[in-house]
Amino acid sequence: MNMDDPYLKSIIIQQYLFGYELPDTIILLTDSGHLLFMATKKKCEFMQAAVDNRPRSSKITKITLLERNKEDSNAQNYSILMNEVKSSRDGLEDKDKVKIGVFTKEWDDNTKTKNPLVSGWQGQIDDESETIEKVDVSSAVGFVMMIKDATELDCMKKSSVLSNKVLKHLFIPKLEDVIDKEISITHEDLAEEVNGTIEEPSKIKLKVPSDIVRTAYYPIIQSGGQHDIRLSATSNDQPLKYDVITVSFGATYQNYCSNIARTFLIDPPKEVSDTYETLLAVHDACLSAMKPGNTLKTVYAAALQKLDDEGRKDLVKKLPKNLGFAIGIDFRDSALTLSSKNNAKFQTGMTFNLCVGFSDIELSSKAKASVKDGSAVSVIFFILLTKNSIFFFYIPTILNVLLIFFIAI
Repeated sequence: MNMDDPYLKSIIIQQYLFGYELPDTIILLTDSGHLLFMATKKKCEFMQAAVDNRPRSSKITKITLLERNKEDSNAQNYSILMNEVKSSRDGLEDKDKVKIGVFTKEWDDNTKTKNPLVSGWQGQIDDESETIEKVDVSSAVGFVMMIKDATELDCMKKSSVLSNKVLKHLFIPKLEDVIDKEISITHEDLAEEVNGTIEEPSKIKLKVPSDIVRTAYYPIIQSGGQHDIRLSATSNDQPLKYDVITVSFGATYQNYCSNIARTFLIDPPKEVSDTYETLLAVHDACLSAMKPGNTLKTVYAAALQKLDDEGRKDLVKKLPKNLGFAIGIDFRDSALTLSSKNNAKFQTGMTFNLCVGFSDIELSSKAKASVKDGSAVSVIFFILLTKNSIFFFYIPTILNVLLIFFIAI
């Protein structure tokens, strides 16, 4: 397990099940409902309360705690785990293999130098390759966690409100002040200020314990014609330019993620503002398609249809490959992206981050003449959609009019 990556499926499933990260732990859950938990003595003590207090409705029929044993390099513990796996052969034909679910990417990335505990268990499984088949369950686990109960939706709301408050009470006033006073500040410095406020909400007078919130990713602030609408983009050390300014950042509240992004147009050419209006129309069309029972690919289809209706087919190639993704404890579930080919269906209780944007839009000669650098621009408009919740925030500013929707569908 790589603790530097908070969105590994192994970490996410622990947060989902226990509300806590439990590194250096092996968890085996059988189809009969037997949960085997192998970890240090302290972690086993943490789990002890659950052993005899399972809810009557729980499908977990038994919990076995196995303390790590350095003296025999966990040989006895591995034997207990393997015997439990082999017992699943009951009812199978001789030619059939026992299937054991793993997170393949993490399984393949692990080595003895990274986590010898897991490597030892991997060796046990690999030694039994003739009778055991590994199956990637990453997507299946993601689907299970994407349908949220009332408590989870409440965490999503609070996470979303935190992101909104940081935008409204920190970023926008700061940006206005920088522009009004012509203050020189880099994208990176501004991003650092946003990041610090997310992790210490008291800076904007929010009474939220700092130990239950953190930044979902390092804020991305861009201007000067250099825009990358991917979440892998970074804030560079170049000074902020007063032209097209994009910002995106996210917060987590008790591990549940939110995301927000906005485009600020400073004295834009009409060509740019018209394109932004088209973007808003595309966003509305996408949002209308996000209804339970619809396939995820209908969102992309709605975007294409709206561009056709608006007579802007030239912008089709400026769209990203997907227009968003399911969001929750996992910031971005790769199995539930709003792409043109995803046949998964929207279900009540799912939450999505709708990300609609155009990138690398070439300006006409007339428009280039009205901006300093004459470069291509990007506009983005990100929306967080939370099912079963209705929130509406209207934020007027001297720079732009921003709308944040949390819509029930």
